[in-house]
Amino acid sequence: MQLLSKNAKAPLLSWDIFSLKYNSLMADGARHQQSVTAIKQIAKLNKWNKQQTFDAIENINQYVIIITDQLQRISFTGLGFYEMTGYTSDEALGKNPKFLQGPATNKKNTSLVKEHLNQNEKTEIILENYRKNGEIYLCKIIITPVVNINNKLVNYIAYEQEIAA
Repeated sequence: MQLLSKNAKAPLLSWDIFSLKYNSLMADGARHQQSVTAIKQIAKLNKWNKQQTFDAIENINQYVIIITDQLQRISFTGLGFYEMTGYTSDEALGKNPKFLQGPATNKKNTSLVKEHLNQNEKTEIILENYRKNGEIYLCKIIITPVVNINNKLVNYIAYEQEIAA
């Protein structure tokens, strides 16, 4: 069996496969760098300490990162947000992350999150969220309040990861 390029009559060469993978890796690298730059800008604007900035950047590849302002309005969505939720970053910006919740979301868990955030405490929980298409998914969420160098609450960072049911 001979493999052919999609729009060619010549055999598929290893260079073709390398080129596709290379282009994909380059695009991923560019998106990663855009996320790093955006997080650094938010950190600088809000006067985060270096450790908070480092932690957020360090977790870019492990979690979907959502950053909100102190009023819990989304100001940044990281890599994988669209794939996990079906919403683009533009659709999420300015909204409260509660827009991902619905009737099956456990109210006790959301109350616990609210309680911890009101006390500026880090919280970790699993919530039933909803994709744009209405499908439910389980999401492990770690929310960390960000207090700046002036000891003022300025942001929340949510590290999110879809988990198997």
